[in-house]
Amino acid sequence: MLSIRLGLDMICPMLKWKLAAAVALTLAACAPQKTAEKKEAYAPAEAPAAMGKLAPNVLFEGYDVVDLSGAVAEIMPAHWGTSPAFQRWTYNWFTPQKDHYGNDYFVSEGPYFGQRYVIDEHTGTQSDFPAHFVPPDRGEMGKMTGEHYPLDRMMGPAVVIDVADIRDKAENGKSPVISVQRVQDWEKANGEIKKGDVVLFRSGYSDAYYKPMPEGLRMTYMPVVAKTAPGWPAPEPAVMTYLNGKGVVHMGIDGASMGPAEGGQAVHLAGLEKGMSWEEMLIGLDKVPARGAFYMALGVKVRGQSGSITRACAFVPRAR
Repeated sequence: MLSIRLGLDMICPMLKWKLAAAVALTLAACAPQKTAEKKEAYAPAEAPAAMGKLAPNVLFEGYDVVDLSGAVAEIMPAHWGTSPAFQRWTYNWFTPQKDHYGNDYFVSEGPYFGQRYVIDEHTGTQSDFPAHFVPPDRGEMGKMTGEHYPLDRMMGPAVVIDVADIRDKAENGKSPVISVQRVQDWEKANGEIKKGDVVLFRSGYSDAYYKPMPEGLRMTYMPVVAKTAPGWPAPEPAVMTYLNGKGVVHMGIDGASMGPAEGGQAVHLAGLEKGMSWEEMLIGLDKVPARGAFYMALGVKVRGQSGSITRACAFVPRAR
């Protein structure tokens, strides 16, 4: 809980005191009686008395929660172009069911519904951790698998850089380049990117091409495998160095990968070897303003993981 409290310095001002109050109340409820004199140290002075009965609708009052994740399904292009697709089966249904031939189709050990998955950890909206591209013999980041990655790095004030104007403007099999100059031009118009900001690149690529098959072949198969269409806009390696130098540790993109369609190793290494992380295949970034929202992504925790299927969202200030 203390690490959560310390991380509040990066949170948007309107959310900061509310989240701090939630932490304070949790600490107060969990602390033993003998430490009662220390409870007040965690309570922000500006929190109103009404926060005594905190509820989610109070904590996020004035904000809309925007889901930035695509739904994974067998008919969706959630997998990398050359990787096996998502598979699943029902291992238990409420009652036994027969197929058209009279064979047992759904077994039932009780009145509940359960499924099993076969899934690449880099499927759908997903997080990349340093170990994804950094070998274990290349220092600390090569051993930084997902279960060890600090959660407080996967959230922060959202900075949305719109690059929709360059989408599809590249040769087939290649990605349009998001340059350092492009990022710097955005800063001139919107303000400097600061330490703790979560930089999100929005091109509208996933919104346009994350569609049921066969239309969904446009997502990764056509640009990566068949090379019959341009890829998604992707940053050049120097962008990762530039942003990390400003204190950025987490990012996101609504393309299929943070790296370009023609080969993403250089971009991945440029960021992951510095301890950065990010989400790929985000959806709906057009609902998040250039500044003012708070971003968060939480994935499944598995030992030794290089990435994770993830539920990403943004807390967007409601128009008054």
